[in-house]
Amino acid sequence: MRAIANHVQATILRGIAECAGILPRDRQKPILMIEEIISTDWASATFLGATHDFSLRLDGEAAPVAAALARLAADLCEHDMTIPGHIVAEIVLQPLSGLDVDQAIVSQHFTVNALTIID
Repeated sequence: MRAIANHVQATILRGIAECAGILPRDRQKPILMIEEIISTDWASATFLGATHDFSLRLDGEAAPVAAALARLAADLCEHDMTIPGHIVAEIVLQPLSGLDVDQAIVSQHFTVNALTIID
């Protein structure tokens, strides 16, 4: 298990933010918070790689948070993430609990799991 973030994890995090439509210069955007990242070496008979578990949180106004999560749910598995020397073989947004959009400000926890293999 690796404890320090690396370029693979950083690229996946940027891809998650891009897919959610969280642009760095947008002051009205939800804030993407990293709670925990766990990467574990992975191997099959023919491939080497790692699994990455991202425990994340979106904080902000209810409507933009709901819209960002909807984009992730719809598009994350198809979002192109280019990582030199690696391939994102699979990326999955874990099912979300209900989001109370009646509140003005919300905090939504979610998990993304990714499998990368060395190219």
